Amino acid sequence: MLKSRNSNPMQMCNDALERSRIIHLNGTGAVAELEAKLARHYGVKHALCVSSATTGLLAIAIALGLRDQEFITSPYTYGGTISSWLLFGNTPVFADIDSTTLTLDPHSVVRYITDKSRAILGVDIYGMPSDMIALRKIADEHRLCYISDAAQSFGARRASLPASKLAHAFVVSFTAGKSLFAGEGGAILTDSSDLYEKLIWCCQHPNRQKRELGLHRVNEFGINGRIHPLAAVIANSNFDRALRAIASRQRKANRIIKLMNESSLVQPVILNDNELEPSHECLTGCWRSSPACEDLENELAAEGIRVRISDAPVRLIYNQPAFRSQCSDSMICSVAERQMRIRFSVTSTSDER
Repeated sequence: MLKSRNSNPMQMCNDALERSRIIHLNGTGAVAELEAKLARHYGVKHALCVSSATTGLLAIAIALGLRDQEFITSPYTYGGTISSWLLFGNTPVFADIDSTTLTLDPHSVVRYITDKSRAILGVDIYGMPSDMIALRKIADEHRLCYISDAAQSFGARRASLPASKLAHAFVVSFTAGKSLFAGEGGAILTDSSDLYEKLIWCCQHPNRQKRELGLHRVNEFGINGRIHPLAAVIANSNFDRALRAIASRQRKANRIIKLMNESSLVQPVILNDNELEPSHECLTGCWRSSPACEDLENELAAEGIRVRISDAPVRLIYNQPAFRSQCSDSMICSVAERQMRIRFSVTSTSDER
């Protein structure tokens, strides 16, 4: 909840908007505060708040000049990961995924690199961090841009580093269902000052362009990619609380994973705590044989954990009619196909006793 002397929610919102009415165009005030928090959390030079993670990926495509290019990505993600890149005529090439993390398998990525490849677009799905060390190494060796959709992995870590930190640029999200909720919004993070300036130029207000780039570098023809000022206020208010909630969710998820690993119904979930620290935005597992939702629910309930077991929510991009209407090439990723058949999600329905 936003702090204010006035307890009326509408007045609180009006007060916050009034304070931000002008300064948010400059990227100052609550926006600058949130960007500083994000940059510190991830340990990167630059954070740029935008209206959504999808808008962030659109801005990255514009800033990098990604048009009519091939990029390698995961089929196991939400369509919004690639939607903005498709608008510029870019062609996705789907590499397969790792069966444990469901993120891009670096070995598969290497097999799909050609002289037409321009970028790798990784995805931290369900709060599980990608193998950013391997993906960045591959990108550097082949002179590719490595971009990451980290919309679901705020608070996750891999190799003791924040998820996706090693990408050339990555996006996070503050929309519904995300750990850091602000109603809507997102951010782009990068260590590249050159890319950051291009992003300012293509998706921020001329007032901010003048302030950060100089009086003579003004672009009135970019996209309006700015975050709503009230969303920045809400995200600032929720920032520390969100990190505490993630830590609590991780503890609960680890207990559920331990119990599932003791069940004959489920394949063991093996996570090296020093390597993988997922944020568990969605906790998933795999059946050993046929689905047994009710039996697993009962086993967990006997331990005081009440959950709902259902199919994992992601559909493979290349099987979706809306995608196939744009890209007709037939594609098969065998690991991703198998995970679609055996993967389930675990949703808590009450507090543990």
